[in-house]
Amino acid sequence: MPNKILFVLCEGPHDVAFIYRILYNAGFTTYNLCIKDYPFPLNDYFKKEATWENLEQLKIEEARNRFLPSEVLVSENKNLILLYAIGGDSKIDKRKKLLADIATMYATFEEEKRIRIDSGYICSVLYFFDADSKGRDKRYEEISTELSICLGEKIKISSDSPSYKHVNGITYSGYIFSKPGEQKGKLEDILLPLLKSENEDIFNTAEEYIEKFHDPTRLPRLKIEKDAEGVLVEIRNNSKKNKYEKDKSIIGIASQLQNSGSTNTVCIKYSDYLTKKKITENDSCKEILRVFNLYV
Repeated sequence: MPNKILFVLCEGPHDVAFIYRILYNAGFTTYNLCIKDYPFPLNDYFKKEATWENLEQLKIEEARNRFLPSEVLVSENKNLILLYAIGGDSKIDKRKKLLADIATMYATFEEEKRIRIDSGYICSVLYFFDADSKGRDKRYEEISTELSICLGEKIKISSDSPSYKHVNGITYSGYIFSKPGEQKGKLEDILLPLLKSENEDIFNTAEEYIEKFHDPTRLPRLKIEKDAEGVLVEIRNNSKKNKYEKDKSIIGIASQLQNSGSTNTVCIKYSDYLTKKKITENDSCKEILRVFNLYV
């Protein structure tokens, strides 16, 4: 039987880290191969993405943000999971490009006359979005609309389990993070209670610290510019406000006890606030793992 490959399109690195932790807990391992040793056609594709054509025409920031998966995991039977941190609503162009690239590599067309090289992989694509205030059903509608635009045919993905669509040999589906048992919410509504369990003193104290010192007036970033007399002055840049999310801040403060100077992503991926027992027994984690088992 051919091996399976799953492309996972996440909003951000926190989503990737959490999914990584769930899969790692279930026995998946990091796929530690050089790009040249990845199975065809992934090896050629990653090589092109890593080097880019016309690299000298890019800005440093653009060159740094090469479009490669954040994590790659493999199951015992050699099925691959590629976790991408792409971004939210505004990143449709990046997802559209990735979807087109995936179709170029793995789609099959009955009417196609030219000979295609069989990669030997069964391919799937799985979206992961936060419900936010829109709700799960609305998010599934947005995924369906985006896929319909990108694939050129009507796609319907819903909260029905399982809900997926086959298009030219590739399976497309999605999963929406929300507060357990509710329509709205986000990753942190699942993650923070898990981290906090058995560590209540740490997380309660972190929350007290935030409530005491958080000052919304300090969210706009500082910038230097010349005043009317040409003197360099420091002012608040109200067009560059940092986004404040209390739950993320709590996780960040608590994580410094174990991972000094590290991001929340590192805490989620490595901290002992998440344990095998917690992940194995949590309903949301079990549901997410069940979804992955449908495709790999």
